[in-house]
Amino acid sequence: MKTKEEIIKDYPFFDEVKRHLAITWDDDFTNQTVLDYIKDGITHLQDLAGEETIDFNSDLEAKRLLKEYCRYARNYSIEAFDSNFSDAILRFQINHATKDYSKTSNL
Repeated sequence: MKTKEEIIKDYPFFDEVKRHLAITWDDDFTNQTVLDYIKDGITHLQDLAGEETIDFNSDLEAKRLLKEYCRYARNYSIEAFDSNFSDAILRFQINHATKDYSKTSNL
């Protein structure tokens, strides 16, 4: 099990996600659980964006969606996440597709 310092080194936004989830206590089990939510959310959003890497520190829309994904995961409701955030997910996908296209376009 990772220490909180190791988690924050890999996921600098970890405490921000915990605040979003209204988790004010600090214990290893809770930290590991939140880390699992974050990892699952990152994988899900990378799949939605069609990208292997997303910078959740600088991409504020991605970070917002990640925090909301974690909220749904904490409440055992991830099956409703995609439909409830469909508009935001579509914007997120379009923004990432546009960025990707601009990298490969010769225009």
